[in-house]
Amino acid sequence: MSIQLFTEKNKIKLLLPILLLALVVRVSVFPDVFSNGSITFLGADTYYHARRILFTVSHFPDALAFDSYIDFPYGAKIGWMPLYDQFIALIALIAGLGKPSLYTIEATTAAVPPVLGVLTVLLVFFTAEKLFDWRVGIVSAGIFAITPAHVYVSLLGYADHHVAETLLSTAAYLFFIIAMKRLQKENASPGMVNFKNTLFPVLTGIALALSIFTWNGAPIFVGLIGVFIIVQFIIDRWSGRNSDYLVMAGGMAFLVSLLIIAPVAVTGGMGFETNSYLPSLFHAGFLAAFFFLCVILALMQKIRFKQWWYHPLVLIVIFTAALYSLESLFPQLYQSATDGIMYLFGGGILATIQEAVPLFIDPGTGFTLINVWNAFTLSFFIALLSFIIFINKEVRKKYASEAVFLVTWTLIVLVLTVLQRRFIYLLAVNIAIFSGYFIITVLKSFSPEPEKTVVNKKKRKRQRTSDSTSSTWVSTGLFLFLIALLSIPNIIIIKSMATENIPAPDPDLQESFKWLRDNTPPTSYYEDPDRPAGYGIMSWWDYGNWILYFSQRPVVANNFQTGVEDSARFLIEHDEKKANEILNMRKVRFVVTDAQMLKLKFRSIAAMAGRNPNDYYGAREPSEAVLRSVNDENNYFFSTMLSRLHVFDGDGLSNYRLVYESRTTAIRSPDIKYVKIFEYVQGATISGKTSTDGDIKITLNILTDQGRTFTYTRQVAAKDGEYEIKVPYSTVGNKYGTRPMNNYTIQNANVSKIISVSEEDVIEGRELQVDL
Repeated sequence: MSIQLFTEKNKIKLLLPILLLALVVRVSVFPDVFSNGSITFLGADTYYHARRILFTVSHFPDALAFDSYIDFPYGAKIGWMPLYDQFIALIALIAGLGKPSLYTIEATTAAVPPVLGVLTVLLVFFTAEKLFDWRVGIVSAGIFAITPAHVYVSLLGYADHHVAETLLSTAAYLFFIIAMKRLQKENASPGMVNFKNTLFPVLTGIALALSIFTWNGAPIFVGLIGVFIIVQFIIDRWSGRNSDYLVMAGGMAFLVSLLIIAPVAVTGGMGFETNSYLPSLFHAGFLAAFFFLCVILALMQKIRFKQWWYHPLVLIVIFTAALYSLESLFPQLYQSATDGIMYLFGGGILATIQEAVPLFIDPGTGFTLINVWNAFTLSFFIALLSFIIFINKEVRKKYASEAVFLVTWTLIVLVLTVLQRRFIYLLAVNIAIFSGYFIITVLKSFSPEPEKTVVNKKKRKRQRTSDSTSSTWVSTGLFLFLIALLSIPNIIIIKSMATENIPAPDPDLQESFKWLRDNTPPTSYYEDPDRPAGYGIMSWWDYGNWILYFSQRPVVANNFQTGVEDSARFLIEHDEKKANEILNMRKVRFVVTDAQMLKLKFRSIAAMAGRNPNDYYGAREPSEAVLRSVNDENNYFFSTMLSRLHVFDGDGLSNYRLVYESRTTAIRSPDIKYVKIFEYVQGATISGKTSTDGDIKITLNILTDQGRTFTYTRQVAAKDGEYEIKVPYSTVGNKYGTRPMNNYTIQNANVSKIISVSEEDVIEGRELQVDL
């Protein structure tokens, strides 16, 4: 296909197959999301969105602002803006004629992301078309349609708000570009205000406001436009151009957004909080600051300093003074702003979150390109080359506002992504646009040029036709090669994503959490979580949202990183009494562990507990050579509560009994299952007199729900002819699939006895008298 074969009148016909392709790749996970009459969401935060959407359907338009089921038993305020969940809840209400079933709500929740993803593809087309031409728009949209970074966050069932972030930010940038171009074309001035001039600035402001109602990090989008305005204003001063178009487009956009946000921030916001249920005074103040920036720039333009560099100098002075005044007059706003900036640089708790790790860093191995490859494949490197070409070819010639905006937009998002890989889906838009620009630029270089040296008309026509035919074949082949070069790796990654690396909770985890729901005492207030429930679940924060949704039980730690310190301290603790203190404080009854905590997540757990992860590997001999792995865990590792529970089944512990384990074997020697659930109980105390001092040993044979057997053993030392030992299992009245095979055997050096322990003895912490 030659560039000459592209015709503008056919651009819609070219765009429709791209949109269809975008939809197909995003719903390719349908068999995994919709199966056996149920719906499985992808990701982890998705499950909290699903919980919130269910609540919103029942209480529309209210969404959860406080949830007693997280950070149990204290509960926590929800730091997510509500619009995304309200939008899906509204669609579900419409689809269900006001009374949607659970299946209808979940189906709607699963279906919205790919629809928003396809709409974003359409926005990419229009954006690239406005920045360059419709040809670049078509190619950019085609590349974006199969860019793994965006496909991932817009998959069927991946109902996180990331897809909405990309949609709304791209819409805001598109409207802003159109606003600038129109105002500049008409040579508009602040006095020339009419519908035509204000439409797209107003749409920009609305898009920014909607993005703020969707994501707490949306001030990034506002700041990006604000930074560009400063950069372009200085360029205009240097080149002697009028900046009315710039301050009008920005000023009106910020003002419209401020007028939407301010009333909500004043009446419902949480002071100057950046993470709040509704926009706060921070968001209103941020918008107001950029609105007044545009006013200041308009005034500075009228002053007309003798030297262009006076303008950046004055701006630096104003910025410094404003920063100092902000710190003095509005310390909360200043603190929120600085905290937000520091958040972008990561560190602290963020260092334990995969999506918050720098783009080119792997916590285990160091520098890596795997994240870039999995997100963009070759498009990333093509886009970088294209970016350089674009600056050299387009920007340096005229410093056109839309070109400078594209550069500013790309650099800011690139820096954010390098600092934290979570922003990689936002960068996908820029990568696609520059990839499209590169392909069209290369093809244009092969377009036939008229032959000026041929004089004879017939000879010139034959020469032109021959050159054109030859060039067409070359450009067609080149076009197909470039498209294949960028598309094939993307399709391979997407196929792997949809078949092998589906971002859904493991089946063992799902079954385990559902077992927890069906086989443990129910807790109250799940649907109206304004009061604390009866007990909570302890696990690592990665599993919190899944436990909350599947098990319908409160969690200490969840994916908001609430309760994570206590979770880490419990899992890493060596002393059972200290571990019990944590569970008592958190009112925990069940503990969920899995093999990934032992392997992939342990370093993060140790770091979050304030320990050096390296202390748990090497140096000391492992407690059992058979458990030794490539990680070279040592005795210190195997004495943590996590290991004592998941590796040794709670052997030797007095208050923890295994009640469930999943089917899959994670470690074969010994047989360690993938997921295990333990009940934290008071335990029955067996005490009495003994004929001889020394060790008192008690044993019990256990058969798990998966048919695996192990022996529970506890051993204490008798003193002055007396002993006391606490045990967690009941031999009578046990209600779980994992149960004792017989009664306890207790013995000293001379005597051995058989003891029966009831469920009430264990739950109520009763004492049993047994003399030896």
